[in-house]
Amino acid sequence: MNGGTEVVVSAVRSLARDVLAIELSHRGGAALPGAAPGAHIDLALPNGLTRQYSLVNADGAERQPHYLVAVGRDAHSRGGSSWIHDQLRTGQVLRVSAPRNLFAMDPAHRRVLLVAGGIGVTPIVAMARHCAAQGLDWELLACARSASRLAYHDELKALAGARLRTHFDDEQGGPIDAAPLLAEARWDGLYACGPAPMLDALARASAHWPAGSVRMERFKASATEDGGERRGFVLRLSRSGLQTTVAPHESVLDALERLGVEHPFACREGLCGTCEAPLLDGEALHLDSVLSTEERAAQRRVLVCVSRCAGDRLVLDI
Repeated sequence: MNGGTEVVVSAVRSLARDVLAIELSHRGGAALPGAAPGAHIDLALPNGLTRQYSLVNADGAERQPHYLVAVGRDAHSRGGSSWIHDQLRTGQVLRVSAPRNLFAMDPAHRRVLLVAGGIGVTPIVAMARHCAAQGLDWELLACARSASRLAYHDELKALAGARLRTHFDDEQGGPIDAAPLLAEARWDGLYACGPAPMLDALARASAHWPAGSVRMERFKASATEDGGERRGFVLRLSRSGLQTTVAPHESVLDALERLGVEHPFACREGLCGTCEAPLLDGEALHLDSVLSTEERAAQRRVLVCVSRCAGDRLVLDI
């Protein structure tokens, strides 16, 4: 991550089984840029990794005294969550990006269904607070493998009361079938965050909902496939005039780095939106989890870390 703001780890506490709450304060004592519910920050770790974490305390204020994130231990961690759980200590200095929001709430939605799975509860907590403060008609379905693993459980019970529904796999014999809840005609907005199987099931169950009424955030890339064997294609950069062939095993981002072209990136998985670039010509094969169905169809933007070309050439405004 280039640039960013130095923050100090001002507090670490356990929220639930294998979930830590991390408080980050400006190293110089200043307030930090605020953000609306759904926003996240990039957090650069001392081991060289950069990870994205939702802001639990995002409330729409212009400034925040600190950032609060929650990190679940991932059994398949490649060094992000495991480093935080095993080595992060109060007083350590890290770097964070300014908040970005790819999971923003639509103010036109007045009847809102929130769905959280596991550590996906982190952005949903901020959304629940917003719904309560705005007097919206809302409900929250919070799912976890067990009650001991659901972060912010007590706060959500106090905040939502009868609006909160919980589902714990160990008590109820497996994952929930949310289709009946989505069939209720009262909702005009669905916001969901959690594991891919849950989100995929929700996407199928809400396929009949109007465009723009369903918003989801993934913490891992979806299982979207590119339709078969990967092919190479020509990549042209309009600003520099550079041109190269992106090999079947390369991403567009790989090709940019090979050419010595600096372009922002973070996750390399199509999750965070950092590497988005304007698409001037060609048809992109979108393999990210950021762009909406409408944005993909418009063919105006592409995430260069994962997406490829459906034809023979892409021209980017880089």
